Amino acid sequence: MKTVRHSLTQIFLLITTTLLAACGTPSVYPDEAFSKESPYFKQFRQSEVQACEAAQHALLSQGYRIERAETQNVRAKKDFQPDDEVNVTIDFDVVCKPSGSGATVFVNAVETTYELKKTSSAASLSVPGGGIAMPWSKSTDALVKVAGKTIEDQKFYKRFFDLLTNYLGK
Repeated sequence: MKTVRHSLTQIFLLITTTLLAACGTPSVYPDEAFSKESPYFKQFRQSEVQACEAAQHALLSQGYRIERAETQNVRAKKDFQPDDEVNVTIDFDVVCKPSGSGATVFVNAVETTYELKKTSSAASLSVPGGGIAMPWSKSTDALVKVAGKTIEDQKFYKRFFDLLTNYLGK
């Protein structure tokens, strides 16, 4: 009898484990191509310092706030509010590395979406022996991150590199 019970327990655990594994989030790394062709970099004849300086100018000209600017690295941010309940932020990273007779500029932009969520809480005060109960309620609004993803649109990066090229030519 113990052997049958032990076998049934093992079968139950196996089925439960299989069902839980099926409910997991899908992996994204199998689709990662690591291709030589990528919208995330471009080579320039100018130095890495000149390229990063031009990247700062390009981002500033489009309303981005520069959060960090170093000789080979720029981090910038821009906020959007498509409607009253949603805020979107684009975080833009630029890395300028020396290569050959110039520089390679690597860029990456992440779009993060926040939604306005209302939370309410309540508290009450009662006096021992009954009698008085005074409820207090409070409602607060908070921006909650609901999505974040790397921007993969090649046209987005092409527009940035075209503008950067324009600033390098001036």
